[in-house]
Amino acid sequence: MQQDINELLQAIYDDYQKPLRILAINFGVPEKDVDDIVQETIIAYYEHYPLDWESRYKKAMLATIVRNKSIDYFRKYQKERVIWDSENFVESPEMANRYGNDLIDQVICDELYRDVKAAITQLSKDLQAAAKLHLIEGFPEKEVAQILGITSVACRARISRARKQLKQALGPKYGF
Repeated sequence: MQQDINELLQAIYDDYQKPLRILAINFGVPEKDVDDIVQETIIAYYEHYPLDWESRYKKAMLATIVRNKSIDYFRKYQKERVIWDSENFVESPEMANRYGNDLIDQVICDELYRDVKAAITQLSKDLQAAAKLHLIEGFPEKEVAQILGITSVACRARISRARKQLKQALGPKYGF
């Protein structure tokens, strides 16, 4: 029995250590610490999940664990503080200041940003404009109404509908 467990654990390590290393590096873990994160990930998987799960479940859980271990690494060691300057994430330095300058916050915000951006593109053009101006850029409803050339009541209704649809789209992942 113990030999079967050891073989399953070794198979998981052999199959997934390279992709886990790549994920940890992409999360910003320095190369000197990547092996530690990967080993901690596999140990955490072994301690909490079945070794004989289907491959897709293993992949998903291992990816989640390595992400969390990377986050824990930065929280513990506060390794690097950088302003995210990628155009794929923030469009202006003012927005960068809103999101903070801790690297792990940036990783989390980048994921949230992609999800919110995808959800906003699913809205109608009218709701998109109102949501971007009010929810993303932070303009008050009154100014949004002026910019869009609509009444305050119509603006409030658009923002409310946009919030409701965004909550439905993002709720399952973020617990809204």
